[in-house]
Amino acid sequence: MSQPNRSLLGTLVLKELHDLVLTLRFSIGTALTLVLAILAAYIGSLDYNARLSSYQTKLKLNHDWLARSAVYSFLQPTVVRPPEPLSILNHGLEGRLGTDFPISIETETTEAEGQNRGNEYLAIFSEVDLTVIVAVILGLVAVLFTFDALCGEREAGMLKLVMSYPLSRSQFLLGKYLGAWLALMIPATLACVLSLMVMEFTAQVHFGSQEIVRIALIFALFALYLSSMLLAGLVVSSLTQRSSVALVFSTFAWFFFVTIVPNLATMIPDFAGDRPRIYQQARERLAQVDKEQDTAYKKLQDPRDPESAMPRDPMALYYYAINNSSNGWTGFECHFGDAKYYDKLRDFFGQLIPFAMRLASKRADIWREYVRYRYHQAALARGISFLSPTAVFRNNVTFLSGTSEVDYAHFIDLASRYRNTFLNYLQGKNAFNSWRWFTTDFDDGDRPWTEIVAGKTADEMAASGKKPEDVLNQWLHDRVAFAKFLQAEMEREKRTDRRLPLGDLPAFRYARIGTGEVLVHGAPEIAFLMIVNLVLFLVVFTRFVRYDVR
Repeated sequence: MSQPNRSLLGTLVLKELHDLVLTLRFSIGTALTLVLAILAAYIGSLDYNARLSSYQTKLKLNHDWLARSAVYSFLQPTVVRPPEPLSILNHGLEGRLGTDFPISIETETTEAEGQNRGNEYLAIFSEVDLTVIVAVILGLVAVLFTFDALCGEREAGMLKLVMSYPLSRSQFLLGKYLGAWLALMIPATLACVLSLMVMEFTAQVHFGSQEIVRIALIFALFALYLSSMLLAGLVVSSLTQRSSVALVFSTFAWFFFVTIVPNLATMIPDFAGDRPRIYQQARERLAQVDKEQDTAYKKLQDPRDPESAMPRDPMALYYYAINNSSNGWTGFECHFGDAKYYDKLRDFFGQLIPFAMRLASKRADIWREYVRYRYHQAALARGISFLSPTAVFRNNVTFLSGTSEVDYAHFIDLASRYRNTFLNYLQGKNAFNSWRWFTTDFDDGDRPWTEIVAGKTADEMAASGKKPEDVLNQWLHDRVAFAKFLQAEMEREKRTDRRLPLGDLPAFRYARIGTGEVLVHGAPEIAFLMIVNLVLFLVVFTRFVRYDVR
């Protein structure tokens, strides 16, 4: 391209930029974009702060629970997914999927519980984020910038005049496109900058190098998406002769690709799929596992239930631990029992825990089939979304923001691995076959209740022939003796030497997916937007070459 032609192209770009900036559509679109961007960033920041506070509270409660644990069966940590800072710019699935992953022997968790939602009163507003604003409002502004770029100029007689200059049609088309794109990037850039400024002053976030790179990539996606919308308007303008017709077709195309297709992408998999049947099948198979559990449990003869485990021994209560609490099927803590009773409990849990773990794995495998079907539906929705540049754009920003189903699955995978590490830790401590699974009596020297009440062992009390219920009732009604016992029990609970030494307990560390891996996941969407831009430009160029400028 010669120097005069380059100068003429630059003049055309600046003229197009100047003309668009002075239009009412630019002013209204920019004002609306900036106001909504500031509000969305502010509300999103408040919601993020609330979610961050909830996350920190959960971590503290979990830490305190573990620190107070005196027996291994009550050592049940909960892994918590931290809120994603970039969710302020794109909420994605943040807040819709669970955050809490409880770790236990009897449950192999396949999905997180709870929600990463902060202030519930902000939930209805927090669906609007910067990505939505760019996709909807600036997407419409982009179409309005170019719907009459060719046919409007032709109607006004300007197209014939401009083409009389020593300027090729490709240069004219490129000038129109670049001028409109630069005009559109003004509100897009301002919206990004203002959103980040609001986040800086309002949200409790600190952006590292990875977040900065992702923000830059998100902004690049903004530019790529808006380019496709500009070119879509140019395509319509090149295919029509009147600007009024072009406006109708452009706005319809905008509404169809921005609203209808993304909604259809989420609705069609549900309508076309068979999720209710697969869900019901999973529930029925889980019910069969429950029956298997009940049948096998009866054969184990639980020592904690004197009526079923020792129905023929009227003196069994003498060996029983009168102070006990349960936490699930395998969680049990007791005190003031006889050694013979504890040996039975140890043998019982030695059989129960492997059985409970097998059933937990069986239940998890059943439920994973249903979860995999849901992931299949999500993949189908992702495929359908390729019918719309807007849906593809929003999916891609979700990947970069760390709020996609891929990030959720990554958290579940890390938490599941940690559960295996935790179980290996317990096995290394021989926790499943020791008294310490259910009591601290061996360590803290608590005597059996018969020695506290009558000064005799359980065997001696059983040999006396006295009913244990009568002995207990007499002791319970002795206010002085029972008050001393309660005081001793309260003092025992305060003792830190009762607690488990957890200095070597493996800690859960959450690491976000690397930016490079995220780009690999989003590569189809990025390639699609690039191809869309290329195809649309070729269509416009091919059409404009034969366009009647008169």
